[in-house]
Amino acid sequence: MPNERARVLLQAITKTLNELPNRISISGHTSADWRGGEVASDWALPSARADSSRRILQAAGVDKSRVYQVSGKANSEPLYPDVPSLPGNRRIAFVLLREAPVLPPVPAF
Repeated sequence: MPNERARVLLQAITKTLNELPNRISISGHTSADWRGGEVASDWALPSARADSSRRILQAAGVDKSRVYQVSGKANSEPLYPDVPSLPGNRRIAFVLLREAPVLPPVPAF
């Protein structure tokens, strides 16, 4: 589903992602329907966009255990809330999750 430029970008960030220990949350977003109504693709399209991105990252070397969540947010979190129909609201967001620090093993008594 992502175009060729997006595929190249996703493959390029794989090296950096693999240098970090964080799990990854991927969310797909879309712009508001310019007619003002909600359509079924408002949910299906961004979900598919996020899952396609996950598959590209994994094919490029990101371990599947690193992906914590893949979700579609429809048009609920526009990047440009003043103009929700802007194409810039159609995007993929990656969040590197902050994990609790690893604790040393508890000594046996």
